[in-house]
Amino acid sequence: MNLKKNLIAVSVLAATTTLVGCSDSDDGDSSLSDKTTPSSSVTAQGRITGFGSIFVSGVQYDTTGASFTVDGESASEDDLELGMMVTVSGTSAGTAGVASSVHFDDDLDGIVTAVNLDQKGVGTVSVMGYEVTVDANTLVEFYTNQINTLTQAIYDPNVGIQFIAEVSGYSDGLGNIHASRIEIKAFNPLTDYIEIKGYVNNLDTNMNTFMVADMNIVYSNATVYDDMTSAMLADGLHVEVKGRGFDGQGRLLADIIEDETNSGLLSADSDDDIEIEGVIGSVNTESFTINGVTIYYDQNTLGTKLLVENAIVEVDAYRDNQSRLFADEIEPDELDDDYHNGLELKGLVQNYDLQNNTIEVMDTTFQLTTSTMIRDEYTNIRYFSLGDITRSSGNHYVEVKAYLDDNGELIASKILYEGISNNETDELEGPLSMNQGGANVMGIPVDFGSFATPAAGMRVEMEGAYSGGVFTATSLEAEPIDSASSDTNSNS
Repeated sequence: MNLKKNLIAVSVLAATTTLVGCSDSDDGDSSLSDKTTPSSSVTAQGRITGFGSIFVSGVQYDTTGASFTVDGESASEDDLELGMMVTVSGTSAGTAGVASSVHFDDDLDGIVTAVNLDQKGVGTVSVMGYEVTVDANTLVEFYTNQINTLTQAIYDPNVGIQFIAEVSGYSDGLGNIHASRIEIKAFNPLTDYIEIKGYVNNLDTNMNTFMVADMNIVYSNATVYDDMTSAMLADGLHVEVKGRGFDGQGRLLADIIEDETNSGLLSADSDDDIEIEGVIGSVNTESFTINGVTIYYDQNTLGTKLLVENAIVEVDAYRDNQSRLFADEIEPDELDDDYHNGLELKGLVQNYDLQNNTIEVMDTTFQLTTSTMIRDEYTNIRYFSLGDITRSSGNHYVEVKAYLDDNGELIASKILYEGISNNETDELEGPLSMNQGGANVMGIPVDFGSFATPAAGMRVEMEGAYSGGVFTATSLEAEPIDSASSDTNSNS
């Protein structure tokens, strides 16, 4: 991936945090030296939120002696990118760990057939029979200079396959993926495969066809089977199918079919602590699914009130005496906006504390943690950290996404560094409150100027200017917190 990437503003994901990160100008990564010695075996599945060594689900894993595989091939840490869903095996204690192996395999490598995104780049994209959810946290990058929007990547059967979307995220294997990362690449039929991963359904052994999600697949005597035989092909089997094109009916021609039954989390040893980040699928009285994997629970499991379909959660689990995955604890993920109803803003960096890992914007202090995702949009430093802001003078602008933790502290889940500027427009979005001092968004005073003041409890999105301790709005949109589409007051 040496082609210069064109990043679009669908969203941004992290590079690393000052707490445990490093930059190109650092001498190296010494942050693990003061951590507790890792003591428990672990298998963790989650997004990469930073490098130096590697950050997954709030844990910094030392990768000095780790092996890496990408799509089944031997690789290195440099082949990994932010937002990729990986499986890490190793040991950990708290927020520090040591990785013995890191594995990445995308969920989908296929043609885009439809794009339904709003002006913020949020919505869905149809890829090879999957509905791919794109939200404010999805990182979309283009590894081609020919196009720079997802709409331009839509497949035209009259032209043939020009571009494919590589999707990584929370997949249920049945037709839904909540994307953490999407890469758009030019397609070379001589070297590239179209790939789809999921559960076999509607198998017809007479016609040599089956489906994964809503994608029809044709296999033949020339199809190669990996970690399985042709006789093992059955409805419900978790597979990855690779092919180089389609037949006249639009069905994928399978060159390779690989059994994925024991991949990812299901490869964990019986004594591993298992950590999962993902989206809740179906829920019943004794089990639920997350990323297509069944997890059991009982009255001793903590956090079961969070078992709501489509909620983004983090799960600590283990293998029980029946070899089932069993949940110890379920916690809300920092990226679940429906749960947190958090704060988003863009403004001038007023202060930072590298020792305590905080940043101040709009007279509001945000705490960075090992889960904070921070990306440099200005100079594109791979190992960018908060400390890099201190190395140059000027008006540094950042976008911050944050939420209130149980102690009432604002935790930054994402920071986008936009560089040095003297003419940026400030932005503020969050739940509106009223007190004796007037209107505020999570403690930031707001002056609505000529706009009618929305009702308390609405979620407001504004552009304007922050000065003298008050944000003055020059544009305003407001909607009920439980609605994603009701604009009650707007002006552009």
